Amino acid sequence: MKFDIILTGVGGEGVLTSGVVIARAAALERYYVRGVQPHGLAQRGGAISTCIRFGSKEEVSSPETMQANADIVIAFEPLEAVRAIYYARKQKTYFVINKHPYVPIYADLLNLPYPKMNKIIKRIKPFAKKIHVFNAYDLAKKKFGKIIFGNMILIGYCFGLGLIPLKKRSLLESIKITAPRELEENLKSFDLGLEVGKKSIKM
Repeated sequence: MKFDIILTGVGGEGVLTSGVVIARAAALERYYVRGVQPHGLAQRGGAISTCIRFGSKEEVSSPETMQANADIVIAFEPLEAVRAIYYARKQKTYFVINKHPYVPIYADLLNLPYPKMNKIIKRIKPFAKKIHVFNAYDLAKKKFGKIIFGNMILIGYCFGLGLIPLKKRSLLESIKITAPRELEENLKSFDLGLEVGKKSIKM
C-alpha cells in the first residue's frame, strides 16, 4: 500500500504538527515514511503545506507527492485547498476542508472580498472524488475555548471518515509523543473529531 497525504493551511494553524502526528503513527506501524516539511518558510498567517507519504520502501521512492497523486488533501483553510488541486485528481483524491477562513493580510488591508464557500467548492470539484467541509475551529472553540485544538479535531474527523488508513492506537500514541503539552485536550479533540466523522458517514 502506498498512501499520499497533503496537508495545507497557513502558519500557526498546526499544519506541520498534524503532519508529524500522521507520519509518526505510520512509522509506529512499520511503514516506510517520507515527506517534505518546509521548516522556517512559513510565517504566522503565511501559506504552508506539507506532504506525508507512507507504504513499502519500494513504493515510496521520493519524499514529494507527484502531480495528481494525492489520496487525501487536508486543508486547514479553504483557499489553501484550491492551491492544492495541483496534487489532486477526480478519480482518487478526497478533500477535507476546515471551513474557517483566514483572510490574507493584504486582502484585508485592501478590503478585497474573500470567496464564498460555494465558489471554492466549485473550483475544487473537478479535481475531487469527494469533498467534506467541516468547521473544526468553531467546534474547538466551543468545546475547549481555543481554536488551536482544531487541528487534532480535523485529524480525528478524517480518521472517523475512514480516510486515514492507520490504526487509532497508533495515532493516539503519536499524539502523546508529538503534542504532550495540553495532552488531555489534544486526545479529547481527536476523539471528538472522530465521532463527528463517523456521524457524517451515516448522514
